[in-house]
Amino acid sequence: MKRSEFRLQAVPEPESIPPEGGTPKRRTIMNENYAELMPTFPLFKGFTANGAKRLLDSGEVKQHEAGAVLLKEGDSADFVLLVLSGKLEVFVDREGQHLVLTEAEPGDILGELAVLCGIPRSASVRAKDNAAVLEWSDEAFRTLLLRDPSLSQRIFREALRTLVEKERSLIDSVIDAQEEAHKSYSADK
Repeated sequence: MKRSEFRLQAVPEPESIPPEGGTPKRRTIMNENYAELMPTFPLFKGFTANGAKRLLDSGEVKQHEAGAVLLKEGDSADFVLLVLSGKLEVFVDREGQHLVLTEAEPGDILGELAVLCGIPRSASVRAKDNAAVLEWSDEAFRTLLLRDPSLSQRIFREALRTLVEKERSLIDSVIDAQEEAHKSYSADK
């Protein structure tokens, strides 16, 4: 079964879940659904539902309505997010322009580098539509990484892959800007 099919069949849509998470029984059912969904995410491939439940128990599932800001650029980093459902927009505001850097989808982790490096948030994150996230505190996230070397390796690999992609994109942008400047300079002669 495809991840998107599973999500539509098994995971309650965020708008049907009260913001405070509902009753304890409803939260348990919701977490069980997410525990079954998480192993379908590439980062957690090979995890069992019990392994995913352990990850869920280490954090808190939170529901966010479309437009809600979950992370704010410049804020101190004291938690990490795992997207469970919905789409999130990663963005910065520069010189009056709203620049979308990327979109985060179910299975993506956000804020891990800021937490691990002890630096402020480098971008803001907003719910593009209703979304559910698993929020791990700084301490809980570090504990998960220390207790599960395989998970640590997967998360670090993904974080480094993201950094390399950003570096390549930046290099391409610099080259394009230099070529454009050279063309403009040559045309003026």
